[in-house]
Amino acid sequence: MTSPLLLLLSVPVLLIGAALSLALRANRASAMVSVSTQAVATALVLTSIAPVLGGFGPVEVVWPWSAPIESIAFRVDALGAFFLSWSLPMTLLGTVYATAYLKPYFAKGRHGGPHFALLNTLSVSFVIIYSVQNALVFLLGWEIAAISAWLLIIWDYQNQKVRFAGFNYLVSTHLGLFILAAAFMLLNSKTGAMDFRSFGQFLSQPSRDRGTLFLLLGVSFGLKSAFFPFHTWLPRAHSAAPSHVSALLSGVVSTAAGLFGFLRFTLFMERPDEWMGWIVLTFGALSAFFGVLFTTTQRDMKRLLAYSSTENVGIAAIGFGVGYLGWTWGIPALAMAGFAGGLLHLLNHALFKCLLFYGAGSVYHATHTVDIERLGGLAKRLPRTALLFLVGALAISALPPFNGFISELIIYSGLLSGRAPSAQRNIVLIAAAATLAFVGAVSALSMTRAFGLTFLGNAREPERHVAEEEPAAMLGPMALHAFGVIALGIAPGVGIGLLRAVLDLFPFAPGTRPILEPLMPAVWASRAVGVGLLVACVLGWLRGIKARRSVTWGCGYTAPSPRMQYTGSSFAEQFARIFESFLPVLRRDKLPVGPFPQQAGHVGTHHADPVERRMFEVLGQGEDLVTRASDRISEQPRFAFAAGLVTLVVIGVLTYGASQ
Repeated sequence: MTSPLLLLLSVPVLLIGAALSLALRANRASAMVSVSTQAVATALVLTSIAPVLGGFGPVEVVWPWSAPIESIAFRVDALGAFFLSWSLPMTLLGTVYATAYLKPYFAKGRHGGPHFALLNTLSVSFVIIYSVQNALVFLLGWEIAAISAWLLIIWDYQNQKVRFAGFNYLVSTHLGLFILAAAFMLLNSKTGAMDFRSFGQFLSQPSRDRGTLFLLLGVSFGLKSAFFPFHTWLPRAHSAAPSHVSALLSGVVSTAAGLFGFLRFTLFMERPDEWMGWIVLTFGALSAFFGVLFTTTQRDMKRLLAYSSTENVGIAAIGFGVGYLGWTWGIPALAMAGFAGGLLHLLNHALFKCLLFYGAGSVYHATHTVDIERLGGLAKRLPRTALLFLVGALAISALPPFNGFISELIIYSGLLSGRAPSAQRNIVLIAAAATLAFVGAVSALSMTRAFGLTFLGNAREPERHVAEEEPAAMLGPMALHAFGVIALGIAPGVGIGLLRAVLDLFPFAPGTRPILEPLMPAVWASRAVGVGLLVACVLGWLRGIKARRSVTWGCGYTAPSPRMQYTGSSFAEQFARIFESFLPVLRRDKLPVGPFPQQAGHVGTHHADPVERRMFEVLGQGEDLVTRASDRISEQPRFAFAAGLVTLVVIGVLTYGASQ
């Protein structure tokens, strides 16, 4: 067991940095303090957890405390260490990115101290969530993360859409918090304690309450991770937030913390019930399917990336579902493939999703828009950003030799292993593999659309000024994420090595070597593809230097215009027609009038989120119902008497239940 001193020391370092960032009036000084204290805290945490990931036991300390907490146990096992190993470094890189991204706001007189302080408190919440073993303190860390993320989202609070997106996020995350608190209250009623050790002893025993708790925890953490159909807050929040906040929210805060919490509590079960595995697999498949569908029709690049987060948490959940089923069936190889693939995909997703959001931020920083219908030809002005974005796009499409290919390959190996105890179960797993293949193909379509319309072709609005290439503080974090994407794709053993101690936490773990050994032919083929791509790029560059420049043949058109290019809507139109029942279209048009129209017409289409649309319809109907009922109370005494009687009965029943 290693000393917890360095881990605990990181918290005051981060809090001191937050306080100084608030106190200092100069934005440059606030940024430097935030970056330096985060760097020190990250170094302390990594030094503390390195032995844990190496298999030398957890970091643990218990502090006595007054009631109702009684004691605070800090315990970083391999699962918490795995999440800490990349959550804090990525937050540090996001803060470095923010120092350059927010400069236009600083030039207008905005004080960035509170923003940098919130980035520090976000790191504090990670240390609490991934290490604490007390339910009340865990909820405190959960709330710190939620409030910090909300305040970071509404950085541009003067915009009404930003304020509404922040409110939407705040309501959704607190709904999840209330459900999580209900689960903890139920566990407390059964154990008489609020520490995770007591919770684990109860959850390890089969009971009816265990199923109820599984559903409560699943809904709570599903809201946090934006699973379908709990995802509606995500696209609004991402489109409103600064790009570095969107990157951290998608890669680190929501998906990572939510799925960590789910794994943490399900690990307490000695063997989950089979239906639990099917539930996780089903919701994962639905999230991946609908998430990737919604990406194909988005105009806003950040909304597109937000929906892909729902897709990728679904892919990780498919892996976890396979892991739970293998655990239930007593098939270690199947369970290991599922959990290893799901956990590795969370790390991979954080790497390529942060890279893509930073790329979108660079586009916005240069053009002041992320509407792909108004962009085009940016590769000529932002070549480094275009190249780095392309790396992320290929990775999120699960193409070799990048990291997304490896984690999905491991999940495929579990789904197609044929190890299920019956033919019917194997058929369902094969259907899940087919869904995953469909998701990968549509993801490639969506990323082709996003990259092609943004960076290739000609500018759709030539009058839009495009600044020069982004500063090093923005390109640096992108390059480091791209390096991680390529490194984990070429050398997947590094990622599996980080998971070795995590997988040993499971009671069936026989070691991690068999996970990659059966897949080595595919891994070597992926490396060969990487070498081929590198050689092709070098040869293409050399030929490009010697190539003769001439005007491109215009197919008979002597004066082509940007309007003759594909638009985002036309690119995805045929695909959207196939799934039009899931992708409702809102059309706004002003058509020309008369044979010789005096004014130009226009047509605009927007694909609405069907879940969000239905949710607002239900809320509107509920508001109308309450309004009609309140009108009847004042007009009809008998109705008022009945409503009062029902209210008294409900209060009486609740009071009686609380007294039992």
